[in-house]
Amino acid sequence: MASLPPDRLAEAVGALAGAGRDDDCGLLLRQGVARPAEEIADAVLALGDAGGRREGEALLTAFLRVRTPEEGARIAAADPSRLVPQLLSAARAVSPARERDLVHALRVAGLIGA
Repeated sequence: MASLPPDRLAEAVGALAGAGRDDDCGLLLRQGVARPAEEIADAVLALGDAGGRREGEALLTAFLRVRTPEEGARIAAADPSRLVPQLLSAARAVSPARERDLVHALRVAGLIGA
């Protein structure tokens, strides 16, 4: 399932979550973190548009657990006004250090103020 395009990934995650299959939903989200940052951004935005903000944040949290803060900043570049707050929330859920590192990466990328 990891080869699904971002919009189909969002649909699959939403369907699993809607069916109460949280374990399967989580597995699909964890598999999705291997995708390029731009695809993760597309999937999170699609999930948000489909009412799956919680699933989008779970995907971001899983992504930030295993990928670099700089890659997190690449996600934010797709739509900073929507994705920066979600990324910061997800980083906070990982650890204070991850949040600090993400804030630094976002500043370096020019996506948040100094």
